[in-house]
Amino acid sequence: KRSMLFVVALGSLAFGAILIALIARYSPDGAALRLEEQRRRELETGRALYPAIPFDEWRVLVIDLLEALDFQIALEHQSQDSVEIIARSSEPLRGGRFLVHAIHSAPGDVVDATQVLRLQDSVQGETTKGILMTPYAIDLGGLSNLEAPMEFLDGQKMRELIEKHLPKKLDAIEGYRGFGAAPHAEP
Repeated sequence: KRSMLFVVALGSLAFGAILIALIARYSPDGAALRLEEQRRRELETGRALYPAIPFDEWRVLVIDLLEALDFQIALEHQSQDSVEIIARSSEPLRGGRFLVHAIHSAPGDVVDATQVLRLQDSVQGETTKGILMTPYAIDLGGLSNLEAPMEFLDGQKMRELIEKHLPKKLDAIEGYRGFGAAPHAEP
């Protein structure tokens, strides 16, 4: 009896192992299916055709634009998805220190109110003006009374400034998502 019970148990384990191996071999990979679905959605919205600007190019573009606007870069700090810069200007009526948050990537290509409030909190602690730059849209919904002096440069405004102050860089931003270049590039 014991040997029969042992054979049945061992046979069940072997059958289960073979069944698991077959399922693992021939079932579709969930991660691959999700990736394929994401690629399909990106093609439909134009995101695959218009990728985000690479971070290093974004950083150089921001610094070049600030310098073209007669700002002196005093300090720069990079994080995973943004560049933070302290810039100075000695221009009349526009002089002083500026805290620049240049956001490279944002969920859904929209900079939300939390990023705006984060910049406001940083600016309030010092005697500066804040500038938020991004190639994407900025959602200011519900933020009618900001307590700090701030400027917002979304993709369209950045494109206008680049056209005016850095026309040679205009070709460098073509083909990248945001910047108001291609209407179907926005999600």
